Amino acid sequence: RGAVGRSTPGPPSAGRAVRLLSRGGGRSCRPMAAVSYDPPVGLPDAAQLMTSAQRLAGIPDAEDRGQAIATLFKLVDGILASPEEPKKRRVKKSNETFHNKVGRFAAAVEFLQAAGFVESDDPEAPDDTGRGALLSMPVAYLLRLTDAHHTLVQLAHQVGVPAPPLPGSGFNPYCANVQSADTTRTAKAPDSWKGEAERLREEVKKRQQEMRAKVESAPPIDMQPTAFWLSAGRRLEDVVRETTEVPQDRATDNALLQSQVATAKAAISGQNAKFESADKKRLAELSGKRVHEFCVLRIVCPDKSVLQAHFRAAERGEKVVELVAPLLAPHVREAGWYLYQSPPLKKLAPRETLAAAGFCPGASVYLGFEGGARLSPPFLEESLVAQLGAAPDVARGVNAPAGPTFSGE
Repeated sequence: RGAVGRSTPGPPSAGRAVRLLSRGGGRSCRPMAAVSYDPPVGLPDAAQLMTSAQRLAGIPDAEDRGQAIATLFKLVDGILASPEEPKKRRVKKSNETFHNKVGRFAAAVEFLQAAGFVESDDPEAPDDTGRGALLSMPVAYLLRLTDAHHTLVQLAHQVGVPAPPLPGSGFNPYCANVQSADTTRTAKAPDSWKGEAERLREEVKKRQQEMRAKVESAPPIDMQPTAFWLSAGRRLEDVVRETTEVPQDRATDNALLQSQVATAKAAISGQNAKFESADKKRLAELSGKRVHEFCVLRIVCPDKSVLQAHFRAAERGEKVVELVAPLLAPHVREAGWYLYQSPPLKKLAPRETLAAAGFCPGASVYLGFEGGARLSPPFLEESLVAQLGAAPDVARGVNAPAGPTFSGE
């Protein structure tokens, strides 16, 4: 057992300095970790670190944003502290904690890839389930990892969350140089910035809670199920506009927005004109955002028939499925069916609300079947089929007559 100095493949003039750690002996000996002191080779451009960090700053929810940044710090700093430890350099993408805090944000995954992580197979997984199931770091480039830490420090200061110091490790040859420039060890954010950041964060949370409360307290709504052929439907935007243009709803919405104007303006302006944060931008967006209590959902069937119904924005996916089921044909209800958006294919999650799924004030989804099963029409129950009437004979080709389409084009 021990560390074996070895150069990576390439011409001798490349001057590669890589340490390769192996465990075991004889034929069972296999490389476990490699650490390089040189500029990285084969990784995305270093500019992707900053680009991804700025996208992370735009995560709407302050708690989600803070958890993502804190988890990225743990992953990057864990490797800097023990770069030769293989366990620090791999993570399962299916890990629930990792997915909830980092994996579900594309910007966070891109940041890890810029730091040196790549997709790899899980040898411990059965069959093909382990293909691309891991994010691992074949070579730990200390220079890039140190850059990743400092980029996260800048991001943390920008959004007003704590930033840990650069890990102390005798293995990092850049420590002696970077410690003097490490902003987490020297310069700190002014107290006025911290106070303003805290006020903004509280204002964002308050506004989000009020918006959530309004959605969740919405009264029951008549589903008003209707059916029509895709080629003959009205524009979804027009239906949504008619549904939302209710004087009482508008008055309530305006009252809610006006109640926030004074506090929002005070928090956004701030005493320090140079202070910038993602929370400030988020508060400005929330202050002018309308709260939609209801949602118009269009379900497109394989035969191009469309079921349109109204739902509360707070309804979860499982409740939507429960309400839609009686509106489907008996043979469809007996099959394994689901609702999804495409592209990319995204099923309506059972515990996710329509508001959280981004379906408000209106959205189009598709009726799908488990295992790729192909069912014959009609897909809707009898009374809705009667609304459909005969299927339209849609002309094809450049000479097809113009008319209203589902997309309104």
